[in-house]
Amino acid sequence: MKKIRKVVVSLIVTAMLLAACGSSVGRRVDSGEIVVPEMSSEDLLVSSLEFLLQDEEDTAEKTEENTKDDTDVPGESNADTDTENEEEGRKDNAVEKPAEQERVPKEKEAVIYYGNAGSYDLKQEIIQVEEESAEELLNALARRNIVSLDTKLLSFEEQESDGSKVLHLELSKALDEYLKTMSREAECIILASVVNTFLENYDADSVYLVVNGKTLVTKNAEYEAAFVKCTPEELLERLKASDSENIQEEG
Repeated sequence: MKKIRKVVVSLIVTAMLLAACGSSVGRRVDSGEIVVPEMSSEDLLVSSLEFLLQDEEDTAEKTEENTKDDTDVPGESNADTDTENEEEGRKDNAVEKPAEQERVPKEKEAVIYYGNAGSYDLKQEIIQVEEESAEELLNALARRNIVSLDTKLLSFEEQESDGSKVLHLELSKALDEYLKTMSREAECIILASVVNTFLENYDADSVYLVVNGKTLVTKNAEYEAAFVKCTPEELLERLKASDSENIQEEG
């Protein structure tokens, strides 16, 4: 680039000298067989400037193309890399999530079940406990609004009956008052959460749930029989079936 500029500058200087000496515009120069085209000093100056500008434009375009190429390539590479990383992340999550759900609780750990009114699917969570006790489980359920904070454990007993393990869980009257404020669907979520939590942690087959020494009675049902592991939806179906039977008996 520098050499070209030097040549152009030399041509410009020569043209200016020719103009100063009053060279004829129509002069022709013969050099053997080679004929130099007629060109005035003004034409030579203009052509030299055009050549210089054209050369700079070509260089600028090449530089811009090189810069664009350098910019585009990493961008495409990063996009491909990000896509691969996202796919690998999804694969890792797909592998790790089931492993966490199937993990067996260790010492000073417990499993609790809880849900909300937006879904019948109960969530399962492994928590840390100071000691493995019924009171710890009840407190964990209270922190997730499955039972009220003032619900107390009155008594808890484990029994073996015909090769099955049966639990007897007695809670304070606060549970009864709490359930009275709930809809039928919410009641099923609460009871399924309590039942599944105790059966899971004590590896039991069924549990009797009583309130203040009496059978649990809500505005929706009377729960005399022992509970087995269930889902909120299954409890709701039982309530509907019980309603149908009561209507038939009254009819």
